[in-house]
Amino acid sequence: MKMLNRLLAAVMALMLCCVPAFAETATSVDDVLVTVNNVPVTRGEFDEYLANLQSFYSQYYDVTSAEIAPLLNEIALTTLVQFKLMDQKIIDLGLALTDEEKADATQTAREEWEAVINDGMTYYGITDESTEDERAAMLLQILAELESMGYTEEAYIEEAVLNAGYDKLDAEIVKDVTVTDEEVVAHYNELVASDEVAYKNDAAAYENMQSMNNMYLMYGYTDYYIDLYYMPEGYRSVTHILLSADEALLTAYADLQALYEEQQLALEEGTEVTGTLVTAEEIEAARLAIIANVQPTIDEINAKLAEGVAFADLIPQYTADPGMSDAAAIAEGYAVHMDSIAWVTEFRDAAFTVDNIGDVTEPVVTDYGVHILQYTGDIPGGPVELTDDLKEVLRQELLASAQSDVYTDTLNQWMEEAEIVYSDEAKAMLPTETAE
Repeated sequence: MKMLNRLLAAVMALMLCCVPAFAETATSVDDVLVTVNNVPVTRGEFDEYLANLQSFYSQYYDVTSAEIAPLLNEIALTTLVQFKLMDQKIIDLGLALTDEEKADATQTAREEWEAVINDGMTYYGITDESTEDERAAMLLQILAELESMGYTEEAYIEEAVLNAGYDKLDAEIVKDVTVTDEEVVAHYNELVASDEVAYKNDAAAYENMQSMNNMYLMYGYTDYYIDLYYMPEGYRSVTHILLSADEALLTAYADLQALYEEQQLALEEGTEVTGTLVTAEEIEAARLAIIANVQPTIDEINAKLAEGVAFADLIPQYTADPGMSDAAAIAEGYAVHMDSIAWVTEFRDAAFTVDNIGDVTEPVVTDYGVHILQYTGDIPGGPVELTDDLKEVLRQELLASAQSDVYTDTLNQWMEEAEIVYSDEAKAMLPTETAE
């Protein structure tokens, strides 16, 4: 666990962001706003750090507003005080980086810097075929862009070494924090109980959360991913062959269905229906036309099934569904519940038209084409299994939380014990109880 994860990680990341020059004021950059055990926090330090905050949060808020500006002032001042105190504790506890540790941090930072440069080269189209002149010119451009954001290799390495010192302090503070097996199991049981309440009788809610998780993974928002610890009963696994049908026939069928539903709703509400009423017979005729369009292929599949060819072996040969394109996907199948919202209604309902594992459904038409499904098995509901891997994941979660609590408590204790003297200007930035 890194110190940055707990002490305004997003704020610390600003050290690598564009920092606009702050406007000169009537005060001097050497003016002392706070002393921490007689070590000063100057106006210059405060203004620079505040500029970082404003640069970052201006993406989301009006940082000059009456609500946001005072909050940023408070965060900047409090954070600087905490860093001054941590700098002192590193010395007091004998945790200053050794020459070897500084060298390791420097080497890691240098490698990261080189990776940034290489990524920039790739981003701007520099390849192995590029000339030396092209590479040199692009390197100068990238370095200039980074420097315009206050970002140089020297500054990056300096920041990395500084953070290595804070990480060492962090490790010292939390070194005795542990998590027992009993705590892991208790945490697991709490998670299961919570998800059981949420999802036991609500497959739609369960699938909504799955959908959100998939979206987070797709866009890289892994911090928002929420693990699910309980699965509703009633899911079955199905595989299917999707046959592509004539697009004009599919469109006509979908249009008829949509118009039919619109007209039926109007009739239920007692409103006027314009045009000729669509009948169920017309919709059925449109459906049968789609089936007829792919009937030769359906007959071919049925003949092979009658000969004893496994349904799973036919999927790669006939399906147009990319989700059923490899052996692993076919073996796993799709999880379908009678209350599923993750599948089109016709597909979901067709999955439950057969009763025995191994049964194959009649062809069903959806907007995607014609599906032939096989019921391949039942999926056990209830709590997810507490495997050794899951135990370790939960242990790390609990450990991170416990370490964070110990870190925060320790820092708060140090703040209480320290001699912190605020100037009148600094007091005005803080809540009354803090400034006193």
